[in-house]
Amino acid sequence: MGEGHKRRLVTLWLLASSLACLNLWLNFFLPTPSWAFHQRSLLWAAGCAALLVAMVPLTRLPSIGVTIGAGFLGGGVLGNLISGAADHLAVPNPLLLTAGDGGIAFNAADTFILGGNLILVIALCTLLVKNRERLRGRHAVLQFARPGARPPAEPRGPEQ
Repeated sequence: MGEGHKRRLVTLWLLASSLACLNLWLNFFLPTPSWAFHQRSLLWAAGCAALLVAMVPLTRLPSIGVTIGAGFLGGGVLGNLISGAADHLAVPNPLLLTAGDGGIAFNAADTFILGGNLILVIALCTLLVKNRERLRGRHAVLQFARPGARPPAEPRGPEQ
């Protein structure tokens, strides 16, 4: 594991855990109306856990933007997962936007998830455009994720 990879992994962990803590703090101190608790399922919790695990390999990519996007996304997912786990899978949504007869209830973790998705998509697209020459061929992802790795030899067809 290279030094840059370790730094990005620690950055991901620190950012995600800090944002999750901020979400938990806001959920604890801001009042939430009884109708603004959104019930979740065990499948949702398993999906959140799988998504958190799936973000770790993103730190292999040489981009702090990807790491920051994954950190925001991970912080939101982790914050909602902990909030739900602490209250029988009912996630509190203390932030309210009302307009006329309706409104939207959400929490800080939801905004972290949306922001993280936006940052992550932009950072990944930027990384791909910057490295488009390196990403030609069938085994381009392997070459990019592991700079020293060599792709397997292409099978040769019958020569005529």
